[in-house]
Amino acid sequence: MMGKLFRSIHLWLSLPLGLIISVICLSGASLVFERDITQALQRKLYNVTPPSEGAEPLAPSELEAAVRTWAADSLTLNTVRLQDNPRKAALATFRETGKRQLCVDPYTGEVKGWAKSYEFFRTMRQLHRWLLDPPASKGEKSVGKVIVGVTTLTMTLILISGLIIWIPKNRKALKNRLSISCTKGWKRFLYDSHVSIGFYCTLLLLLMALTGLTWSFGWYREAAYSLTGDMEPQAAKRLFYSLHTGSWGGMVTKILYFLAALLGGLLPLSGYWLWWKRIRRKAASSGKAESQSQSTSKV
Repeated sequence: MMGKLFRSIHLWLSLPLGLIISVICLSGASLVFERDITQALQRKLYNVTPPSEGAEPLAPSELEAAVRTWAADSLTLNTVRLQDNPRKAALATFRETGKRQLCVDPYTGEVKGWAKSYEFFRTMRQLHRWLLDPPASKGEKSVGKVIVGVTTLTMTLILISGLIIWIPKNRKALKNRLSISCTKGWKRFLYDSHVSIGFYCTLLLLLMALTGLTWSFGWYREAAYSLTGDMEPQAAKRLFYSLHTGSWGGMVTKILYFLAALLGGLLPLSGYWLWWKRIRRKAASSGKAESQSQSTSKV
């Protein structure tokens, strides 16, 4: 009985929202390596050479003073952030320029220039967060933002119900649900892919969904940040960002997040195909039974 209930939840939540989930996941996958690609294409701006082995960067107050001197009275400094890699430039942001970043040598305070943001990633970010319908100003709502938020919240229920459906009854079933058959036809391959890949991706997709909701709903953000104890809101935001994007574990976790998001975007598509085949099979069976009934009545 419970299995049937969770199957219904999984199906009837997935049918109307599956395509939106695919868009959110696939656009998210394209953003996983945005920083790596952007920095690789602008090496002269992002790369710095320490003056000596083990050299320490300027103190935060000195670095901020150097940036303020460069900006004079034309720009209001928001943050100056050192990167984990000692051979990478510090990044400064200003109130008047939004998310645009200024690259600064952390050892000398020399301003290297403005980092370029690529149109492809800007479009993918707008698609991922707002379905290309950004709010008029920061903190406000838009139709796209609400749809993404509701879909992400619903996605957690789809993932949890899918995990409950996946739980096997015996050891043989466990083996089948952990593997993908490549020798029993295309339909079996798609079914096994949906079941097995869905299981392998569930944990990371859940983590992405639960952390991503902090950008959709203020009430959720406050509740989530409260779990971090006395951590400053900005520090909590960075923590949730790293958990959402996979940057917390370096290149290994980024690759895992990319694969999970990519496959997560394909799962609704395979689910639609399996559902359509099931509908057609039922229709064919019903038609065959009706035909046999009519033949019997004629006899």
